[in-house]
Amino acid sequence: MLVTPHTVNQSIDLQYLNSEGYMKKNSLFAGQVVKPAFAEFVGTFFLTLAALLAGTPYAVGLTLAAFVYGIGDVSGSHLNPGVTIGLLVHRSLPIGNGMLYIIGQIVGAILAHLVGNLVGHLQPSYQSAGVFGEFFGFGFLMLTVVAVFQKNVPKAGSGIAIGAALAAGLLTTKGVLNPAVAIGMGLASSPATWAVALSAVVFTIIYQLFSPKEDSRS
Repeated sequence: MLVTPHTVNQSIDLQYLNSEGYMKKNSLFAGQVVKPAFAEFVGTFFLTLAALLAGTPYAVGLTLAAFVYGIGDVSGSHLNPGVTIGLLVHRSLPIGNGMLYIIGQIVGAILAHLVGNLVGHLQPSYQSAGVFGEFFGFGFLMLTVVAVFQKNVPKAGSGIAIGAALAAGLLTTKGVLNPAVAIGMGLASSPATWAVALSAVVFTIIYQLFSPKEDSRS
């Protein structure tokens, strides 16, 4: 093959286009996968700190409400594996993203426990509610989250609604209502993990069965 300046330029242009496409692909991956998972890690870290140190449902609810406004446009601000499981059932989230969200949430909660004594004073032990407390308490939050994702709640009020739902569930049941936070509290085998996951599936399906359809709202 005869190599000419024209073929060399074509080769350089092709390499440039390939590298540009690779960079765009990496940038897209970072924006759609890595960045949201990291946001979940950070948000769950602070939510777990609030749960570990403040010891009041109001602090936890306010923290969640703040992060809904702060990172809601980045990741949806789940900050809870139960919420992520529910939205996977709702088909509002790709499975791969959901798995990374859950990993980020758990790691954030564990880190919060590790640094908790540097920030304040961790309690010697923590308690979850019983099976029904965790199950029904999480229902407050899951029903509200699905309502927000289906745009049945105005965006301006989404953080208030979700934070209030979590606070209401916590106050009513004295539960944890968050598997990641439960792991951070050393309650990995408690109902705060598996009962919440089951609740996420059940209440998401219930909401979908009885929620207004798009055409009936229009």
